[in-house]
Amino acid sequence: MSKDLSICIPTYNRPAFLQWTLERAITDFPEANIVVSDDGRNEIKGFKGRYLRQSPRLGPFPNMRAALLAGHTKYCIFLGDDDYLVKDEVAKGIEFMETHPEILIYYAPCQLYDEVAQAPAWTAFYPATDETFTSADALWNFVIQKHVWPEHAIYRRERLEEILQPRTPAYWCFTDLANAALRGPVHFAKTPYYRNITNHPVGIRQKLGDQQCLTEFDSYRAGLECLAFDLFEKNLTNELKVTLNDMIRQFLWARYEVASRIFTANNMLIPAGILKKRMQMNGY
Repeated sequence: MSKDLSICIPTYNRPAFLQWTLERAITDFPEANIVVSDDGRNEIKGFKGRYLRQSPRLGPFPNMRAALLAGHTKYCIFLGDDDYLVKDEVAKGIEFMETHPEILIYYAPCQLYDEVAQAPAWTAFYPATDETFTSADALWNFVIQKHVWPEHAIYRRERLEEILQPRTPAYWCFTDLANAALRGPVHFAKTPYYRNITNHPVGIRQKLGDQQCLTEFDSYRAGLECLAFDLFEKNLTNELKVTLNDMIRQFLWARYEVASRIFTANNMLIPAGILKKRMQMNGY
């Protein structure tokens, strides 16, 4: 079914990693439509897919959105320029969407993977079961209780413009989930199809997510607040607002704890100490 799939790759000034990812994608998905959206200066050898040259001021998340919207087949999927997709699991996701046409979007956790050692560094980024959500309460509780970051999905292309908002200060994965859930059922699969490489055979590079979790706290909060508002708007009493905001606070403090550990590991003790004080003051 790869002929029905667009693999959409945003990139910025990492030609060696992009070349590796493209070669892997072309080998594993020979019939897929591959789109590269570049807001840097990569020089790619022998690539015959669709190549979009963007403004260098576009930024990573608008570039990701541009890459997805450039897909033109029945299904679209995002792929970072230094990661890869597990072809059998992608096929499973597409087959599920084929047999469940009401599903707008098929989510799955990513797997952190040491490509040099050929072993998982972390089995799945969040625990999940194969479940389709039609209820706002069930979806919200799943995201909060499982600490879900819905960043990896197979999209039904015909509904993509309705799901992808322009990349605003609210963190995109939560607003995209809200847009999808308002329009139809969303499915979360248990098994990852996306491998986020921790130890890369090409070399050492900075991962965007590692830097994000140190600085994007307000963006995360805004995204969760938008998700909560969209899911519960019709029944949003003052009492429910208090409950939802407390759940958001608890969700975010777990993220701050991760940031504190990263700061400490990098000997950045002042910001690590500030985060620890804030967590204690907020009862976390």
